[in-house]
Amino acid sequence: MVKSPFLVVLAVVVSATVAASTLTSAQQATPPPTPPAKPTPTAKPSPTAKPTPAPAKATTTKPTATPAASPTPAPPPPPPKPATDVKLKTQYQQGAQVSENVMYLQGPRQRVEFPAVVSIDQCDLKRSVMLNASEKKYRVQAYPEATSAPAAAPQPVMGDPTGQSHPGGVLTMTTTLTDTLEREKMFGLEARHVKSVMVKEPSSRACDKQPLKVEVDAWYVDLPEQSKCVRPNAAPPPPPPDPAACTDRVETRTVGDVKLGFPVKATTTTTSGEGDKLEVTTSSQTVTELEITHLDKALFDVPAGYTEANSTAEIVAAVGNGGLADAVFGSTADGTSMAAPKKAGVVRIGVLEPVNHTDRNLSGRFLRQDVVAKLNKGSFDALPLAGTSPAEIQQEAAKLQCDYILFTDITEVKTSKPGGIGGAMKKVSGGGENKDKQDVKLDYKLFAVDAAQSPKFTGKAQASTGGFGVGSALKMAAFAGQMYMSVMGMGGLTNSMMGLSGLSGMGGGMGMYDPRMSAMASMAASVGMSAMAGGGGGMGGDASEQDMRNTVSAALGNAAKATMDQLSNTKKK
Repeated sequence: MVKSPFLVVLAVVVSATVAASTLTSAQQATPPPTPPAKPTPTAKPSPTAKPTPAPAKATTTKPTATPAASPTPAPPPPPPKPATDVKLKTQYQQGAQVSENVMYLQGPRQRVEFPAVVSIDQCDLKRSVMLNASEKKYRVQAYPEATSAPAAAPQPVMGDPTGQSHPGGVLTMTTTLTDTLEREKMFGLEARHVKSVMVKEPSSRACDKQPLKVEVDAWYVDLPEQSKCVRPNAAPPPPPPDPAACTDRVETRTVGDVKLGFPVKATTTTTSGEGDKLEVTTSSQTVTELEITHLDKALFDVPAGYTEANSTAEIVAAVGNGGLADAVFGSTADGTSMAAPKKAGVVRIGVLEPVNHTDRNLSGRFLRQDVVAKLNKGSFDALPLAGTSPAEIQQEAAKLQCDYILFTDITEVKTSKPGGIGGAMKKVSGGGENKDKQDVKLDYKLFAVDAAQSPKFTGKAQASTGGFGVGSALKMAAFAGQMYMSVMGMGGLTNSMMGLSGLSGMGGGMGMYDPRMSAMASMAASVGMSAMAGGGGGMGGDASEQDMRNTVSAALGNAAKATMDQLSNTKKK
């Protein structure tokens, strides 16, 4: 059968359409093959890169128990308090004699170790303590009771409009302070240079008209502040035993608003008298060690094993019967002080204890120190000397660089009661109560150290007196104060005199801080002024006994002056 062309065409079209449809479905069912990927270039390792470690293999850990909470650590201890305690050593020179002491400060307490006695001030307990290390004894001295009594009224003077005719005048002590504005570092502290001058000015009616000037050239520092502890004011001094005796009133005046402090270096020059009685003495103090530290509290208490003395006299007598002078400053006679090198042109005299040929109670050691003080002036100096034989004495004198040796024999000390017309006239004239008359005689001999076979000079001296007034008291203070001033620096003789009148306390209101002053004041109060003026032998006693010792001192002063005059005249020839 012949097919129609239309059908053939239709068949072809249908076949093509089916084929196309089949091909499209096949193409959709089978994706075309992916062309091969280009190889990725391998990155070169960085020269500084570290190789990556292989991952750690996973491990299975067993669960552990939770630990107990640890305790909170304690806070650190607070930093130690800065040191405020003070220890220092000071060297003193009076004339040719050099001594040392050590001082400790801690809060309200202080300790001063002198050559033969220790003073402890326990201000918190309102007392002071004296120790004698060689005898292991102590003595407690309570502070004086505070007084609220008003100050004693000034004593009227001759010609007073009130009509009272009490003899005496006024001594004005004027202290002038000058800051030089110089500053130096001393022991790590800033030191201030201050010059002070004290002048005594007697009024026209004054009993004591002897001129006096005290000059102090010193450097002061500020020590760490200690606990405030103020001593109570002592009771006013008793009135003079003789109301009609010539008594001066002391007044003080300060010029210059200058801060002082603690003296670490000071030179004190004292000028007294005038004309042929002019006397110049010099003393010095120098701190050689100063440390700010922590101190043991036991230093400021009575040491274990010490027993209490029955009296202060036991403490002083145990150190050689020489009074406070030997106890505080030592002596070249027993090695508790040293001799300064002798200066060119100076004549040095070794002084032995005066020999007492009387039955009166006198301290040889004190009298020897008295003579030494009287010879320390001008081109002369003197040292205490001791020995058990002439050969030993001569050997010791040579070792101390002495040129001469002075022997003194006290041959007569006589006390007589006033009487006769002289005593009657004194009463009628209002001269006051009659006093015992004292007469002292002595012999002295001076030997050259290199020619001790016979004396170079011999002589006699004497003195008489009939009383002891403020003028004598000031002279006594000047003697005791010559070495006392070394301890106190500025305010030494000033406070010594003001203390006699009850006008001032430690420092004189000038801002000076020196605990050695209160140590000396405590010992002086404990031993009594008789220890300063009379020493151990014959300590205390009535007014007549004190007057007798002052007369012995005057006679020794006459012997000392005659000795220096004779040596001076020899040098002039």
